[in-house]
Amino acid sequence: MNTYEIKNNWLTNLLFRHPASVLTLQSKGLQISDGKKKMVLPFSRMSSLPKIKRRLFWSHLSVTTAKKSYLYKGFSASQLRQFSELLNDSLKLHVQQQLQAEYQEAKQLKTEIQTFLDASSFRRSSQCRHLVERCRRLLKNTSVYLRECFATSSQLAALKYSADFVSFAEEKVKRANTKFLKQELLRCQSFFDHIEKNTLTLAQRKACIINEDHNLVLAGAGTGKTSTMIGRAGYLLVTAQAQPEKILMLAFAKKAAGEMQERQDKCLRPLLKNATPVIKTFHALGLEIIGKVEGKWPVITPFVENNAAFMQFIGDVIGQLMMNEAYKKKVSQFCTDRAYPKSAADFSLLIADFLLLFKQSHLTFPAFATDIKKQRSSVRFSLFLSLFQPVLAAYEQHLTERNEIDFADMIGKAIEYVESGRYCSPYQHILVDEFQDISQERARLLKALLAQRDDTVLFAVGDDWQSIYRFTGSDINITRQFESIFGATATTALDTTFRFNNKIGEVASGFVLKNPEQINKTINSASIVAHPAVSLVQASVSERGLHQVLHHLNQDVPVYSEQKTSVAVLARFNFLLGDDSPVILKRQMEFQYPYLDIEFMSVHASKGKEADYVIALGMNNGKYGFPSLKETDPILEFLLPEKETFSYAEERRLFYVALTRARHRVYLVYHPAEPSPFISELINQKYPVCTDEFVSAF
Repeated sequence: MNTYEIKNNWLTNLLFRHPASVLTLQSKGLQISDGKKKMVLPFSRMSSLPKIKRRLFWSHLSVTTAKKSYLYKGFSASQLRQFSELLNDSLKLHVQQQLQAEYQEAKQLKTEIQTFLDASSFRRSSQCRHLVERCRRLLKNTSVYLRECFATSSQLAALKYSADFVSFAEEKVKRANTKFLKQELLRCQSFFDHIEKNTLTLAQRKACIINEDHNLVLAGAGTGKTSTMIGRAGYLLVTAQAQPEKILMLAFAKKAAGEMQERQDKCLRPLLKNATPVIKTFHALGLEIIGKVEGKWPVITPFVENNAAFMQFIGDVIGQLMMNEAYKKKVSQFCTDRAYPKSAADFSLLIADFLLLFKQSHLTFPAFATDIKKQRSSVRFSLFLSLFQPVLAAYEQHLTERNEIDFADMIGKAIEYVESGRYCSPYQHILVDEFQDISQERARLLKALLAQRDDTVLFAVGDDWQSIYRFTGSDINITRQFESIFGATATTALDTTFRFNNKIGEVASGFVLKNPEQINKTINSASIVAHPAVSLVQASVSERGLHQVLHHLNQDVPVYSEQKTSVAVLARFNFLLGDDSPVILKRQMEFQYPYLDIEFMSVHASKGKEADYVIALGMNNGKYGFPSLKETDPILEFLLPEKETFSYAEERRLFYVALTRARHRVYLVYHPAEPSPFISELINQKYPVCTDEFVSAF
C-alpha cells in the first residue's frame, strides 16, 4: 500500500494553538508526526473506526484504542474525509485478516474445550485456567465493536463460544466434574468395596477420585485417613493414571511410614501387577534428593534418633565452656533472671531446643541477631545468643569433622536442590499423611516439587483439630490457609468416625469448636448410644481414681470374653503416670486387673492410637495440669510459628485427642478442690457428661 499523508493547517495552529500534526497512512497503521518526533498507532490497537468531528471551518480526526482516545485537530474537511476513507478501508482489511486468523484459533479452542469438558477424567482448575486464559487472549485481539462491524456469522459464532466459556467456565467444569464423579463412583464401586476390610464411605471414595491440583482431606479422629491414603494410591494405579514410581507418599515418622507400607501392600498387591508406591518420611525424601544430586547418600548424625546422646553432647559442650570464667558468669547472669529463672538442666534443655529450632528455621546467625535487637527483651535475648553461639559452633564442627548432617541440613539441602533445578522431580502425585503436622520448611519443599511440573497433584490428609506439635515447628496455619498457600483446592471432609460413639463425639467436637479458628466440620459416629460416655471422676490422689475406674472395668468384662478390654491411661505429662516405666506399670496393673490390657502414655504419644476405654489423669489446674499453664520461654517462642490468640488453643486440641482415643467411654480424673478449667467448662456449660458414676475417691 502506498503511503498517504496530510498536514493540519498552519492558520489553525496559529489561531487556536493546535499542535502541528502530519498524519501518514502506513501499511501497519497511522503515523503521527509533529515535526520533531513520530509515533505509530498500529491498526491492532484501534478499537473502533476513526471518526471525523466537523467544526465550522476545520475538521478533527478522533482515533480510539482500548486505553485511550486521540484527537488530531485542524485539518481541511475535504482532505480529512478522503484520508479517513482510506484509513477506514485499511483498518477494515486488517480487521478482516485478523478475524480470519482468530476464527481458525477459535475453532481449535472450541475443539479443545469440548474435549476437556467431555473427558472421562476429573477436570483440574489449572487445565481450565489455561483454556480460559487462551480464550481471553484471543478475544482481546479485536474489540467487540470492530468484531460486530466486520465479522461473518461463522466467525461471530466461534468467538462467542470462547466468550461464553470465559463467562461460564467454572459452572461448566463443576457440572462436568459432578457428572464424572457419579460415573466414576459406579465404575470403581467394586474396588472401593474391597480395597479395605471395611468398605470405604462415600466421602472417602469422593476424596480418592477428586483430582484437583491441590486436595485437602480433613480426616477427623477415627474417620479412616489411612484407608483414604491407600484408597487414593490404589485408585490412581488401577485406573492407570500413574505408575508406582510416579507416586510420592509421605509420612512424618519412620514407624508410621512402615505401618502404612505394610497395610498398603496387604491391600493393593492382590490387585496390582506392579509394586506398590514406597512410603517415605520427609527425611527419607531429603536423603533421596541429596543422594541423586551429589551422587552419594549423606551420613546422618546418630543424634537425630538418640536424644539422650544429643543432650549429653550439649551438656558436655556447655561444661567445657563453663571452664571459662567469663562464660560461666554470663550463664549465671542468664539463669538468675527474676522473670525466667533456670536450673542448669533447664539451661541445657533450652540450648538444645533452641539449636534444633534455629537450624530448622534456616536463618543465618547475623540476620537472626539483627531481628533479636527489635525484641522487647533484647538484652536477655542478646545475652542468650552470646551463650548459644559457641555451642552451635561446636555442634557444627562436630558434624563437619564426621562428615555428617542432621535432619535440618537434610531438608534445607533438599529445598536448595529442588528450587535450583539441580534435582528434577519425577512425581506426578504427592500424597501427604498427617498434614496438620507440617512445618514451613516442609511446606516449602512441597511447593518446590509442585512448581517443577505442571501435572503434579498434591493430596494432603490431615485434621486441624489434631494439630498438637507447634513446639516442634508444626504450623496449623498451613492447613487453615491451604488454598492461599498452594492454590486451587478441593476440600473433602471425612464425616464418619468408626472409633468413638456419638456421645464422645458430641463432647469432643463441641469442645474443640469453641475455638472459632478451627475449621468447622461435622463428624457422625457409626456407633450410637443413648447416654453420656464421658465420666468425671473426683479423686484427691490420681492413683485412687485410676484404681477405682480400673476395678470397675475389670469387674465389668464378660466372663465369656476371650479378648482383653483395652485401656489407655493418659496424662498431660509422663511423670504424672507414676515413678515406674510404662512397661513396669503395665505389668503391675495387668497382674492386678487380669481382664484388662493397659497402656500408659502421654496424650501426645497417644496420637494415632485407640483403646476401648481412656482414663485421663491429672485433669487439674496448674503449671502441670491440663491445660498446662507452663509457659514457653520467649526465646523459643521467637522461633516457633505464630501463637494463636484463642486461650489454650493447642491444649484444647490436645484434649480433643485424649477424648477421641476411646471407643466406648472416657474417664477424666480430677481433684475436686483444683479442677482443670476444661473440667469446669464441661460442668458449667452443661456438656453431656456423667458426674455421678463413682463416689469421690479421697
